[in-house]
Amino acid sequence: MWTAEEKVREFVDKFVLIKDGDVLAAGISGGADSVCLFYLLIELQKWRKFRFVAVHVNHELRGEEACKDEKFVENLCMENGIPFRSVHRNVGEMASQMGLSTEEAGRKARYEVFEEVLREVNGTKIVLAHHQDDQAETMIHHLARGTGITGLCGLKPASGNRIRPLLCLKRNEIEEYLKEKGIEWQTDSTNLDDTYTRNKIRHHVVSYLCKEINPETVSHMAQTAEELRETEELLQVLTKERVDRMVERHSDYGIISEQLREEPGILQRRVFLEEIKRAAGSSKDFTRTHAEDVEKLWTKQVGKKIMLPCGVTACREYHGIRIEKDQKQSEKEEAEPCICLKPQEGAQEISFDGLTVSYQIIPNDFAQIPEKKYTKWLDYDIIKDNVVIRHRKPGDRIGVLHSGGSKKLKDYLIDRKIPQKERDALWLLAAGQEILWIIGDRISEKYKVTNNTRQILHIQIKGGTIHE
Repeated sequence: MWTAEEKVREFVDKFVLIKDGDVLAAGISGGADSVCLFYLLIELQKWRKFRFVAVHVNHELRGEEACKDEKFVENLCMENGIPFRSVHRNVGEMASQMGLSTEEAGRKARYEVFEEVLREVNGTKIVLAHHQDDQAETMIHHLARGTGITGLCGLKPASGNRIRPLLCLKRNEIEEYLKEKGIEWQTDSTNLDDTYTRNKIRHHVVSYLCKEINPETVSHMAQTAEELRETEELLQVLTKERVDRMVERHSDYGIISEQLREEPGILQRRVFLEEIKRAAGSSKDFTRTHAEDVEKLWTKQVGKKIMLPCGVTACREYHGIRIEKDQKQSEKEEAEPCICLKPQEGAQEISFDGLTVSYQIIPNDFAQIPEKKYTKWLDYDIIKDNVVIRHRKPGDRIGVLHSGGSKKLKDYLIDRKIPQKERDALWLLAAGQEILWIIGDRISEKYKVTNNTRQILHIQIKGGTIHE
């Protein structure tokens, strides 16, 4: 049976996480995971010549409890001769100002502080205390919200300048290690609060799987994440080879060769996405759906064109598919107003164009959903992309059937006999190219609240000519 030290040392060696001469900034909160990381880094210094500084971020959310954690980590560092940095960030204020959940704001604050300290000490890497249970929670969260192979890879041993030496350990192994060594740690009360999504997954999903299905669930998911990571790396290599061989690139457009049709669908879609993102100059706003739309052009007549986000167009040509950016369309899209909402627990409000939008995430109490024209309740569990309020764009679709069938927004509005000028002026609640709500009209059938819904996006719009 390997000890925790042996497992971590082998893991660090396998992925070359720490090298001689490294200067590390280690996130130490005072909890079991980070205290374990702290002592294992000290152990690792016996066989690697590196230095590390302990970095503690006080989120200013828990008052005296947070100050107690901060003092605990400071004493830990003094007792072991490790440099200590503590930084305060008002995470509650950050969340409010930036329209983020407290979880998101806290994560952002921590990484900003870690980067700042890394620069101060002329460091090389940031060390994080994520372990296999975190990996399982991340995979389940990504899977529930919608993801591909990349998302299911979860947390990586190394990602940019961030390393995770404890990804080879489970939470119970970490606590057993600390107990065997007689090492104390702090308990963050917010870890018990099911208001936070990750806590819900930890307490109710992972816990259930381990108790009722298989006690080795977490280890098996970690193994799967590693296999998916290797699969993703292989696919990246294969995709690059196809791009190099089958895409003829020019200064302002690319031609994807007819040869690509003979390749497996997964490689075709990845090549399409590569070219779409290259033409757009950005990776945001593009999903598998867009690649599938381009893939359908193989069976269309020459000259058939589809419009994609960011002004990108795909056109069927005699010997392939042409991908390019329509500068005029791009400028038009950039000029269009787009209000991004960041739903979270607790009411939020934003005003624009004479309208006031109030919104928040609420738990599903399984009460009857009332029918109101400008107040809606949507299934937040299945919303994958950022939620925005905007006018219509090419490629928009809305769910019209309970079975999941959708329709082009343009066709739906024509069927409703809404005049062209009014169509362009309609405000829409959208996630990517999926329309959640035509404000003043209908919501998507796909996003209606059901008995399976756990979190509801409650949104109300007032102002101008809009009223209940």
